[in-house]
Amino acid sequence: MSRSRVITVAKTLRVTRGLDAYWIAVLLIACALALSSCASVGDQEQATAEKIAAAETEMMHQAADASKPALERGDEASARGDYAAAALFYRKAYDEDPNSTVPLLKLGASEIALGQYTQAYEAYHRVQVLKPNDAEAAFRLGELMLVRGSPQAAIDEFNIALKTRKDDPKLLSAIGVAYCGMGKYDLAIKNYRAGLAIVPHQMGLLNNLGMAQFLSGDYDGAVQTLTALVAMPNAEPRYRRNLAFIEAAHGDMDKARQNVTSDADRAALDAELAAYRNIANNPGAAVDRTALMGIHFAQPKGAASPDQAAAASKAPPKVVAQ
Repeated sequence: MSRSRVITVAKTLRVTRGLDAYWIAVLLIACALALSSCASVGDQEQATAEKIAAAETEMMHQAADASKPALERGDEASARGDYAAAALFYRKAYDEDPNSTVPLLKLGASEIALGQYTQAYEAYHRVQVLKPNDAEAAFRLGELMLVRGSPQAAIDEFNIALKTRKDDPKLLSAIGVAYCGMGKYDLAIKNYRAGLAIVPHQMGLLNNLGMAQFLSGDYDGAVQTLTALVAMPNAEPRYRRNLAFIEAAHGDMDKARQNVTSDADRAALDAELAAYRNIANNPGAAVDRTALMGIHFAQPKGAASPDQAAAASKAPPKVVAQ
């Protein structure tokens, strides 16, 4: 092996003194390979030289990667779906700059993706300590309150976000779901319609509007809304099942059966009807209104599903907003 190769490796060691123990070990192994190659000849020497060159290239890449800010590395991990690694980097970024809300907001999103709702709550709450009127933190805390089955607490958070996001259809839909969870269907419908005035054909909003109309006693309005929804291209199968549920709950089983075709859908419909009738037949009982709603209401990308929320809290399914 040439003297220049050894000098190159030695320089690499000096350049990367800031690396952790793992990468220092990698460098030492590369140097050992370099020195051992001095006794090699022919093909063996060539193969060893190629391995060293590859190791040097990898070392340079790792050194460059280690020099990136923690926030940037967190973004890269998040982009490839490695939310656990992203959360670690975002925590490091926050430790480096404890007055910044950016890493905390990104940490909260990563924790939600991991199903770690308590940690997400803590991250967003810390944002509010630093910046009390942060709209994104308030919106996400409101969603978490819905997951916990606390619609009034969700409304309190959503109202903070509403100060600067009056035209956000996702926020308006979330507010509507919270009001449905409180039995205030007129307010829910008002917010869904406000969202639809911004995005007229948004399927999640239409679905939630139809369900709110049904829960308010407006059967004809609910059927009209959901019939238009299921006729849309790319409408999700569950929207058709929601229409069937409303028809069946209203007593029109023939129409309902026309809207469900698989055995699985029929079984699900029967189970949902049983849950609804239990609530309807026990108006004075302490029932969780959102246990039914969680089956039907649309939810946003990245938010906890009712099943995930139940698994996390050991509680009945909770509604999450679109």
